[in-house]
Amino acid sequence: MNVDVQVAESRPSGWFFTRISLFWVGLSFMWGAINIQVLPAVIPDMVGSDLQGTAIGAVVFVGLAIAIVVQPLAGAVSDRARFRIGRRRPFMLAGVLVVVPFLVVIGLSPFYWLLFLAVVGVQVGGNIAHGPYQGVIPDQVPSHARGRASGFFGIANLIGTILGAAVAGQFIAEGQLFLALLTIAIVLVAMSAMTWVFVREAPPPPESFGPIWNEVRRRIRELRGKQAFVWLMGSRLLFFMGLQSMDNFLQLFFRQGLGDDSPEGKTTIVLGTVLVLAILTSIPAGWASDRFGRLRLVAAGSCLGLGSAVLLVFAQDFVQVVAFATLLGVGLGLFTAADWAAAIDLVPDARAAGLYMGLTNVATAGGDALATLSAGIALDVVNQLAPGYGFRAVFALMGLYFLLSVVVLGKVRAHVHAAPHSRVLAPGA
Repeated sequence: MNVDVQVAESRPSGWFFTRISLFWVGLSFMWGAINIQVLPAVIPDMVGSDLQGTAIGAVVFVGLAIAIVVQPLAGAVSDRARFRIGRRRPFMLAGVLVVVPFLVVIGLSPFYWLLFLAVVGVQVGGNIAHGPYQGVIPDQVPSHARGRASGFFGIANLIGTILGAAVAGQFIAEGQLFLALLTIAIVLVAMSAMTWVFVREAPPPPESFGPIWNEVRRRIRELRGKQAFVWLMGSRLLFFMGLQSMDNFLQLFFRQGLGDDSPEGKTTIVLGTVLVLAILTSIPAGWASDRFGRLRLVAAGSCLGLGSAVLLVFAQDFVQVVAFATLLGVGLGLFTAADWAAAIDLVPDARAAGLYMGLTNVATAGGDALATLSAGIALDVVNQLAPGYGFRAVFALMGLYFLLSVVVLGKVRAHVHAAPHSRVLAPGA
């Protein structure tokens, strides 16, 4: 059976795109709350201000390093699953059930080491769900509509992130950490239940696969001949390194760098501005990427991120931070809509979509992990050498990552061999 048999609709509707995007809201709500608000709020009290950046970077790095392994493996297992109810949703449900008890542990952790282990547990469960979920677009969306689907996925991701950061920030500001974690669990379970009801999967195709480790090794070897996909993942890695360099330390910047007495609220406003602009940009950007090519939009998004980072190095107050972050919001919208669609277009083998789209998390989660660790170390080191300048170093590092993302994107164009119907490059490119 060809994988195209599983495409749910030849001309998908807005409701179709919405319902396959619901699970993104739950996942991004969780990570937006934990990475942006929870960890920066609780870790400095556990380890002290001298090691806060490194401690935050370490817990994020190790957790996401685990995710880089778990997500593609879970995607590969789901590729070969033969459940009558579908091959993706059972793993999504199982992952959520693993996550919930670890969220409770995070809310009750009095020690850094216990918090560390709980975050690792959340990463394992979250990526058991996330890897298979990334196979939904290749399974169900026809190629001519993947830009729009990526736009909806991007919007769901952004909405979840801003809501998670806002809700958790409000609870934390009121001293209600456990209620913040309980809310995360409720939202994640609710989105999982809605996905189970509204997303229908066709019976999986009777593809034959060998042992999973052999399959993973074979697919990784296959990438050697698919340089366009590999370079796109490199560009994606660097983009997310730039993005997360700001996100995960913004609350600390307001509290310590600018001396603000309401850092949670200010963080929510800035990220809300970024994400609302990204949401407003994503839908037209998805439409444009289906017609004019993906890579131009991805490059424009990275350039806007670079401009934002350069300006943030010189930001002196809250208003300037908001103003400079608007460029990043528009850039994120362009990138979100086009990059995901380009990755799907360049997947070497659609029969293993879950595995390959899981490998894209090497870029997404890897970017978060490397950025948080490197920016955290830079924050601590520069602050010790030149007190007060650590956050400027973080923004400078953010700009460097965006610049390298644009440079690496040029290698994608050099290696892509687009078929006449491909939307990776613009028609006639």
